[in-house]
Amino acid sequence: MKTFKIVTVQPDHAEHLISMIHELAEFEKMKSSVVNTAEKLRKDIENKAVHGFIAFDGEEPAGMNLYYFPYSTWVGQYIHMEDLYIRPQFRRMGLARTLWKKLAQVAQEKGIVRMEWAVLDWNKNAIALYDTVDYVNLTKSEGWYTFRMDEAAIKKFASE
Repeated sequence: MKTFKIVTVQPDHAEHLISMIHELAEFEKMKSSVVNTAEKLRKDIENKAVHGFIAFDGEEPAGMNLYYFPYSTWVGQYIHMEDLYIRPQFRRMGLARTLWKKLAQVAQEKGIVRMEWAVLDWNKNAIALYDTVDYVNLTKSEGWYTFRMDEAAIKKFASE
């Protein structure tokens, strides 16, 4: 198995991260949805709005796992995994599981009892990875749906 250097995301990783975010969005057929910039991401990392790990093969970024800490009135702070992305040439080497496991270790170290993430229904490789551990599909088991408002919808609603 290939060995990768995995480090905690720092502000100076923002350029590498935003590049992989664009690659992920293209893979997810949502390229035009990305409006974030490397500079904004850099500031968000500095302000601890986003956390994560980045993996390198030598000097080349191989993958990332980005997450943040929402709050639940039922369990307190929890982890939301926003992006788990491995560049195509580094897939099928165990890196996704390694990065994901590091996130579970963060949760355990911090006494966090919940991790959540979303996956597109057609992303069979990601689902196969997630199927290797215990989890609950909230849409199927509890009927939870996730909703989103974009900037235009927020503006319209706020000004009603």
